[in-house]
Amino acid sequence: MDQAKRKEILDTVAKLRVTDIRDGMDWVGLHHVGTVDPEIRPLYRTKAAGFAQTYKHIPTQIRVPELSPEDYTKWAYEYWYGQLWNMGDFREQVGEGDFLVIDTMGQKTPAIGSMDSMVWAARGVKGVLTNGGARDTDEQLYQKAMPCWHRWVVQPMYQGRVEFGEPNSTVNIGGATVRPGDLVVADGDGAIVVPQDVIEDVLYYAKQESENDRYDRSMLFEALGIAPDESTQSMFPDMPPHPYRKNREDFMKRLGKK
Repeated sequence: MDQAKRKEILDTVAKLRVTDIRDGMDWVGLHHVGTVDPEIRPLYRTKAAGFAQTYKHIPTQIRVPELSPEDYTKWAYEYWYGQLWNMGDFREQVGEGDFLVIDTMGQKTPAIGSMDSMVWAARGVKGVLTNGGARDTDEQLYQKAMPCWHRWVVQPMYQGRVEFGEPNSTVNIGGATVRPGDLVVADGDGAIVVPQDVIEDVLYYAKQESENDRYDRSMLFEALGIAPDESTQSMFPDMPPHPYRKNREDFMKRLGKK
């Protein structure tokens, strides 16, 4: 998929909620596909979307040797990070519009911390989805450089615990299968993964249901005296009328409003 098409998709998704995407998935028959377990939550309330770039934290079988603190520094940075946590070409392939999806394979290790969150953000990454942890969360909450959906808040570094592994592989995050290039959408309601081959169809029906919801909300806001906001405005005026769009007069009458 070229960059122009990726941008077009992300511009559309920016006007939709995770719940709209979930509806779109249902409409194409994927009721039990895509939804990430609700225990994987955002570090802070926000919204992000991008195309999956995947890798794993491989639990290490290597024992940490007994070293002086000075030798340990050399061992950690030259051996562990220089060899076992060498991302190589993967670091260079990740960029604008991507979403990092990291399977820590049950290890309570940090998929994102304060420093690398800013590095990835500078490269154009839109978010991180992991079944592992976030670290340096006080700093991350201040920076807000990288939206993150995670399972745990954790403390450790990688050395002595996990090795970088299996970039560009299929991973499972909270019950959702994620392949490189799949569309990841996440907000305060959690995260959902759209398989690459159904993105267009899912977005069509997500837009259909979103427009219908916004139409209904506008009437309910009016009936309840709530000031209209963006959630009551049409985002896709070119969409055909919903097949089951409510009759305004009948609906307002049902609400006790004439």
